[in-house]
Amino acid sequence: SPAVLADLTRADRRPTLMVYPKYLFLSLFEPRIKSGQVVGQEIHCVMTDNCFITVRPSNVDVLTDAYERAAQNPDAWTAGVAYLLYLTAQRVVDAYYPLLDRISNQLNTLEEGLINLNGGKNVDDKARRPIYRIKQQLINLRQMVAPQREVISSVIGEKRLGETDNIRDLFRHLYERLLRVYDVIDSQRDLSSNVLDVMQNMESQRMVEAVNRLTVFSMIFLPLTFLSAFFELNFATTSQPVVLPIDGSVMFALIIMAMIFSTAIMTYMFRRRGWL
Repeated sequence: SPAVLADLTRADRRPTLMVYPKYLFLSLFEPRIKSGQVVGQEIHCVMTDNCFITVRPSNVDVLTDAYERAAQNPDAWTAGVAYLLYLTAQRVVDAYYPLLDRISNQLNTLEEGLINLNGGKNVDDKARRPIYRIKQQLINLRQMVAPQREVISSVIGEKRLGETDNIRDLFRHLYERLLRVYDVIDSQRDLSSNVLDVMQNMESQRMVEAVNRLTVFSMIFLPLTFLSAFFELNFATTSQPVVLPIDGSVMFALIIMAMIFSTAIMTYMFRRRGWL
């Protein structure tokens, strides 16, 4: 019918389920990474009482595996059309696990790399870029899994699945697997946020250390400034100039020695306290 052809050729932006009097239309999404972004390969399914039709891009491999499994298992043809729908949905759900494992390994590698950094000296915008890309991938996966989970939940209540509970149990198991996939995505999002927090904390710690060093250097030069300014002051004006009993060169040497001594003492104290 024209309605069936329109459903098979249209491009949906999210998994959908449409129930018609004579057939059931499903739109599932197989996840893939393309140019660093997660994209969904649409798989359109039409199930009637006697046939099962799929329309998908030529590069979708999950259905090939489902067809091969059905061809190698004679019981699949006697289990009914709903079982073929289950095999297709199962392969689509299984496609999420390698992708999540890949993202998990990337996050663990980035986290270990941050632990091995020396005080966060190498943390910059270039280091954050992979984390932002992974977070965007997880958001796209979440947007595909959430409606697909609702689609499978709605399929469980359909009468076209057969009178027995075996097929329904298979779809219930598939629904639980989608729930676990959704939980894994949320946990990976939390982990990516934690990695970003670690980066920000390391940068904050580096900033605090820089401020502490500047403060320590200011304190070291404080007595030098005091001594140099102290002897430039005129405390009193007398009619006769005051002559110090110490030679000027000796006095200059004593002031320089006092500056060096105060600098050495303060540097020793700061190093002993771990401030330098």
